[in-house]
Amino acid sequence: QVGDRRLAAEKILIATGGRTAVPPIPGIESVAWIDHVSALELEEVPESLLLVGAGPVGLEFAQIFSRFGSRVTIVNHGSQIAARADAEAAGELQAALEDEGIEVVLNAGVDSFSRNGQGVDATLGGRTINVSHVLLASGRTPNVEELALDRIGVELTRAGIIVDDRQRTSVEGIWAAGDVAAGPMFTPTAQYQARVAVGDMFGDGSRRADYSVLPTAIFTDPELAGVGLTESEAAEQGLEVEVVKHPLPAVTRAQYTGTKRGLFKIVFDRASRRVLGVHVVSRGGSDIVGGLAVALKLGVTVDDLALIHHVYPSYSEGLKAAAEKALVPVRV
Repeated sequence: QVGDRRLAAEKILIATGGRTAVPPIPGIESVAWIDHVSALELEEVPESLLLVGAGPVGLEFAQIFSRFGSRVTIVNHGSQIAARADAEAAGELQAALEDEGIEVVLNAGVDSFSRNGQGVDATLGGRTINVSHVLLASGRTPNVEELALDRIGVELTRAGIIVDDRQRTSVEGIWAAGDVAAGPMFTPTAQYQARVAVGDMFGDGSRRADYSVLPTAIFTDPELAGVGLTESEAAEQGLEVEVVKHPLPAVTRAQYTGTKRGLFKIVFDRASRRVLGVHVVSRGGSDIVGGLAVALKLGVTVDDLALIHHVYPSYSEGLKAAAEKALVPVRV
């Protein structure tokens, strides 16, 4: 049903996206909270800002407003910022943000909100802070309510509509793609899923969604970027892994700007030496891991990364420097 019209089709693609999730915090209904959309519509810089959530949106906007002059606090339920990132890389970014004066509160949530004059009192971690603005960045909710999917048996969870690797839902003739579908919520994956779905709807259906090598980035300064498995993910899979690292401040390009924080980390299989994951905390990190996605897919080894030519001076030299630490020393 679309307005007064009833439409019918052999194939339907659901791509209604998602919206900011509103956590069930007591008193939140009294707070004129903002999100990543309305934050860009502000006409004045907030005097102080509480970010609820330490994922990509929360971290990026925390730094944006901190550099504009706001006093910024991030609160996060988890034990690290950027929960999907390598723990060591996430810790390096956290240190960089704290160097800029951003307060990061982990293993805590907001217990309650209440109005206090023109500001907001937020109780968290056993204390109360007063802020002028609250930005919600603790997740996304799929836009499904008005579709009444339960009436026709389309299965869904809190994360979105359940789809297979061809973006097919549980009901024949209906596909879903983007933030409304359960799976990775990134701009390029939404485009990717749409192409998989359309290929299945109107093509031979041979293409399948594959996220085994998925480059991601958080666009802070420095960026936090990764591709492949984190060290903990590799260990959880029972793989015998080794890790090599190189600090960003030791890279010539980073020395031009006096960079104090940053990291290049390579996770690789001990026996085959195949690279399982690369994690970068650096300016240009997104470009580095994006360029490595094909290499990881084709089975690049840590020795390949060490012995191949790199541009000087560039940030990617840190990758080579890290990989060289895995080479067996030559005895003379």
